[in-house]
Amino acid sequence: MNIISGKNVMNDRVISRDELNDLLSADTAKIYEVIRVIKGSPIFLKEHFERMRDSIRLSNVDGDLNFDEFRNSIKILIKENTFEECNIRVSYFYDNEPVTLFYFIESHYPTKQQIMTGVHTVTAKIHRNNPNVKAFQKSFKEKVEEIMRNEKAYEVILVNDDDTISEGSRSNIFFVEGNKLVTSPDESVLLGVTRTKVIESCEKNGIEVVRRAIMYDELYSYDAAFITGTSNDVLPVKTIDDREYNSADNETVKKALKLYLNEMEKEIIMS
Repeated sequence: MNIISGKNVMNDRVISRDELNDLLSADTAKIYEVIRVIKGSPIFLKEHFERMRDSIRLSNVDGDLNFDEFRNSIKILIKENTFEECNIRVSYFYDNEPVTLFYFIESHYPTKQQIMTGVHTVTAKIHRNNPNVKAFQKSFKEKVEEIMRNEKAYEVILVNDDDTISEGSRSNIFFVEGNKLVTSPDESVLLGVTRTKVIESCEKNGIEVVRRAIMYDELYSYDAAFITGTSNDVLPVKTIDDREYNSADNETVKKALKLYLNEMEKEIIMS
């Protein structure tokens, strides 16, 4: 993680990068959220706030968040820096009082080529301690990065001990079966904000979404696949291990992408 903002925010107060690093070193809870900024507007801010509150609650960490303070801290951070399109990371821990830190991080998005052709992914039998909590796990991250580096993969798709597919290491995954989408049950994955928006917009526009356990052996039966995430939007998958998909040209994938981008555009206009 590379912090790129010189001025950062703690609980509505501007702090330096050195102060931020000192505070992050004391962070033991590791609860965090990543919010995308486009044209100076934070995207789906309320939804990210609610998910962070859920992570705090599910982790049994003391304290809570206030939305007005949360939103104001984001506004201060954007105003004090010059990043029009970048990701904000929000970290939370409790040290006699709630501590919420806001800072810009170096951000990477799919290239036009990756969007046009899809990305290479691989599977691995690893999983998060609690899939519904967005919390930093050093050993998990290091293992994932090693796999992606060795396999030259864009993402690692997580496989549970019972051979069910759950999600990506930093994304959610959807499979296309005819005109419907198939994804893992809510209780088995991190409830991604992008995932939720894709499901809502697809269901409103006539695309059926089935939430159920997905076996690894089923990967060869699907027509297409895509991953979703704050930085990925709706990103076609070209390969999972040795299974190839023509996801970028699949009509259901293209429709899901268009619907999601429409939701993002509404968010920018309303901000």
